[in-house]
Amino acid sequence: MADTLYNVIYRGKVLQDFDFETAKRNLIKMFSLSEEKAEKILKSRHVVLKKNVDESTAKKYGIALKKAGLDVAMEKIPTKVVSREATIVPALKKVATPKEERKDAPPQSRIPFEFHGTGSEYFKIWLVNIIVSIVTLGIYSPWAKVRRKQYFYGNTHVQGASFEYLADPVKILKGRAIVVVLLIVQSIVSNLVPIIGAILGVAILVILPWLVVRSLAFNAGNSAIRNIRFGFDGTVGEAAKVFVLWPILAALTLGILSPYAYFRQKKFIIKNSSYGTTGFTFTATAGEYYGLVFSALIPIVMGIVVIAASGFFFPPAAVLVGLVLYLYFFAFFSVKTTNLLYNSSRLALHRMESTLKIKEYLLLVVTNSVATALTLGLFHPWAKVRTLRYKLEHLTMVASGDLDSFIAKEQKQVSAVGEEMGDFLDFDFGL
Repeated sequence: MADTLYNVIYRGKVLQDFDFETAKRNLIKMFSLSEEKAEKILKSRHVVLKKNVDESTAKKYGIALKKAGLDVAMEKIPTKVVSREATIVPALKKVATPKEERKDAPPQSRIPFEFHGTGSEYFKIWLVNIIVSIVTLGIYSPWAKVRRKQYFYGNTHVQGASFEYLADPVKILKGRAIVVVLLIVQSIVSNLVPIIGAILGVAILVILPWLVVRSLAFNAGNSAIRNIRFGFDGTVGEAAKVFVLWPILAALTLGILSPYAYFRQKKFIIKNSSYGTTGFTFTATAGEYYGLVFSALIPIVMGIVVIAASGFFFPPAAVLVGLVLYLYFFAFFSVKTTNLLYNSSRLALHRMESTLKIKEYLLLVVTNSVATALTLGLFHPWAKVRTLRYKLEHLTMVASGDLDSFIAKEQKQVSAVGEEMGDFLDFDFGL
């Protein structure tokens, strides 16, 4: 049976919400094109931008090109039959048994994550970031964020390669300025004209999904390893459901739908993320998140009883018991949700494995909290490094087959995108 491949075609016009100059600027900015090349593409009546790709890859091309303002379409191209064996299965051909299929499966290798940073190194970055941000009244904060992320990314290694954070602080500053201005205007108007202020508050809630999508896309597109960027292509409509609709319904049901809302949010983020041209998949179910919550019900009830009893016989003890229980449940849910998230994430045939332990993480949280309090916050950089190192020490990639070959294939696909148009599509999909 012939497989179905696709061509990605530009249909000679820009989308309704774009004009020629805007689309041209987007092509130049997003895809690193010359002005001449961008104009040549946009003035074409019909041009194939990518030939013979699978449906998933074609959709990714389509999404990126539509973001630039181009009207594109996918055209099915059935491939030629290359051999009789590819289309005709002999009647007497032996069917492989499950055991034989397992023997033929690619070998698995376990690749650990490593963190090479230290608390003393990060302390210097942290201290400078705080001082300069205060002196500049917060204007420096985007540069501080980039420096912080570049330090943690650069010291996180997988199979000898480190992650990269490539964001432009100026773009972060512009985004924060817009949000701050909106909140200030809404606050002032609310005091002067409460009705209009309420309307503005609703308007901010309406644009929240767009802000979430842009933030996720920005951070993914500026994260990379081995010169391949991550990407995010979730839609605003779906974001509205998972970040606005489901949380509202969770509140209206007195928390009954909270695990489901949380599940939908995590699924939205993972399944719309990609590495190069390969998308992630998320295999967790809502039932697993409800099971996580139900497993904590008995300890929660027992904790409430202990706090009530302590408050009855010795009130000051109730505060201490409450604090201990808070730290325990914080560690419990942090460990359980983190393990479930990573253990349910896949990239092609490769999967993640997280093995955090509640007692170990609780001890880490307690010692970090006490040390930070006793040093009036100065231990914070060491606490940050200790926490990240612990999490990465318990995170492993289980690679099926040769991971180097997979990455080499991604590098080839990313660098060769749009080869038919010369240097046209020299870009990543995380924009």
